[in-house]
Amino acid sequence: MKKYTTAHNRPLVTVIIPVFNGASFLVEAIESVQKSTFRDFEIILVDDGSTDNSKMVCHMLDEKYKNLRFYDFKENQGLGHVLNYALKKAHGKYICRLNQDDRMLPHRMGIQVAFLAKNPDIVAVGSHINHFFENGEMEVLKYLETDREIKEIWHIVGPFSDPSVMYRREIALKVGGYDHSFWPVDDTHLWYRMGMAGKLANIQKPLVEVRWHEKAGSVYFFREMAWQIYRVRRWAHKNIKKEQYGIRSSGSCSLRQG
Repeated sequence: MKKYTTAHNRPLVTVIIPVFNGASFLVEAIESVQKSTFRDFEIILVDDGSTDNSKMVCHMLDEKYKNLRFYDFKENQGLGHVLNYALKKAHGKYICRLNQDDRMLPHRMGIQVAFLAKNPDIVAVGSHINHFFENGEMEVLKYLETDREIKEIWHIVGPFSDPSVMYRREIALKVGGYDHSFWPVDDTHLWYRMGMAGKLANIQKPLVEVRWHEKAGSVYFFREMAWQIYRVRRWAHKNIKKEQYGIRSSGSCSLRQG
């Protein structure tokens, strides 16, 4: 590895991007991060046994950018294992998630860093997202703003869009990181456990652009995702008591998502 980080120059934010057969859009994703107006960050790429030319692209990016570190597994380990590996390798106080086929808006990190610094009780913060399609169309998907609103319905609606989230590394490690047995919704399982340790929130404007295409994980693994969503919701009903968070056990609530 050509780059070294000491205790005196550790970045405040680590952007974690897992890679699996993502060569088509990876350069675009990395360039969107490098255009950030917030500059105190590093990027960690972890290739999970890709069979396309993703490793070659990652090596190219590793040589090009001094603030990027690249690791790779010879064989596929699974997303949860990759994210936990990156979480342990990260130097940042805050972890910023992005997927290999998505784009970060330039002001995203600065807004979320300022929000977490101002609100020490918030352990993770997401945002609305711009969902864009191959034909150029784009739509805004909205997520609930406050911890109270999120937890009123988090047994049935996930708190975040994963690539929009920035969270406190210390808390994520404390609750055990990602549980791969819940893949591909191990992120939602982590948000539940982090939410039990602190508050959640969403910035009320899009900070990322999430690409829809036929090989996107949410499309490609739809059946597995549906089953695991059911499992993680069952886990939440069993392990999270609504009264613990002052959540109404009956009655209606306003849903602003979607």
